[in-house]
Amino acid sequence: MLQIGPIILRERKRLQVTQDTLATYCQVSKASVSKWEKGQSYPDITLLPKLASYFKLTIDELLGYERQLSKEAIQKQYYEFANRFGKEPFELVYEEIEEQVKLYYHDSAFLLQMSILMLNHHMLGEDSPIVLQKINQWLNRIRQLSGDVWVLRQVNSLQATVALMQAEPETTLQLLDGVIKPSMGDEILLATAYEQVDDHEEATRVIQVMMYQNIIQLVGSSPIYLRLNSSNQQVFDETLRRINGLIELYALRKLHPNICLQFYYSVAQCGAMTNNRELLYAYLTKYVDICIHDLLPFTLRGDAYFDLLEDWLEQLDLGTNALRNTDIIKQSIVESMKAPFFEPFRNEEEMQDLRERLRWGLEDGQ
Repeated sequence: MLQIGPIILRERKRLQVTQDTLATYCQVSKASVSKWEKGQSYPDITLLPKLASYFKLTIDELLGYERQLSKEAIQKQYYEFANRFGKEPFELVYEEIEEQVKLYYHDSAFLLQMSILMLNHHMLGEDSPIVLQKINQWLNRIRQLSGDVWVLRQVNSLQATVALMQAEPETTLQLLDGVIKPSMGDEILLATAYEQVDDHEEATRVIQVMMYQNIIQLVGSSPIYLRLNSSNQQVFDETLRRINGLIELYALRKLHPNICLQFYYSVAQCGAMTNNRELLYAYLTKYVDICIHDLLPFTLRGDAYFDLLEDWLEQLDLGTNALRNTDIIKQSIVESMKAPFFEPFRNEEEMQDLRERLRWGLEDGQ
């Protein structure tokens, strides 16, 4: 949005000139200047260079056009749009996002977060494949704009995700070729360096961040490992034992409930697909419990053990809040209980009780 009116008012007062003086310089009426400053009208386009020169500003500065948004401004736009997706028609919100992307098509940070926003919400639209194609266009634009290695790594990962959603696993394999390489262990080097300069708190913070991320990644990778070993009972059971142990040891139900949800749901899915009712209902009960009692309101956080994460978490591009509107999260949780692999059990009393308990539990948590 252009901010030319407030800027004209601000600059006129800075120079301590009257509306009459500025009007005379521009060869317009005092009323015209007044309307500019109140946002009731804009100066003629031919006057912009003259006004910019008068105030010693660039035309972009005069218009209030920021070629790059701040991290805080991007966060604000992300969460405003995410909230609207839970309340307004998808196409209406998506159309406005496209307009904002056109306005800031030079801003790689903005394009990146809008790509993440749409990846988290594209399934709400009637033409999801078209939205995924648009996301790919934005990500390709970032490749043209940015030389930041971290940004480009995120772009590569997001495009690999889009390819999987488009049922193009070969593209994902091509994009991620060579990703699995030995870790350099830079965090340990960094922590040791801080320790040697007697900054023990920062050394501790570095190690905490590394431990936190490794634990989350370990539990987060377990669902696919379980699926790959569903026919190997010994490995499957041992994986369950170890991941459940980690969840309990690091109190992950409170620290990161979402990662626990993914694990519990995946085990329940394996139980359903192997017709193992004991496994199915044991882990579906855990899933429902955490949805009702621990998940919402979702926020990334530390705890008494990981007590130095706050500054690191606040530096994340989108902060610590959930990436989707709470209503959409609740809707997706309810829909998750209707997955095809649960259908053979839908008339069973235990399944009906869990669905009902989940529905009422989420409503009571509003």
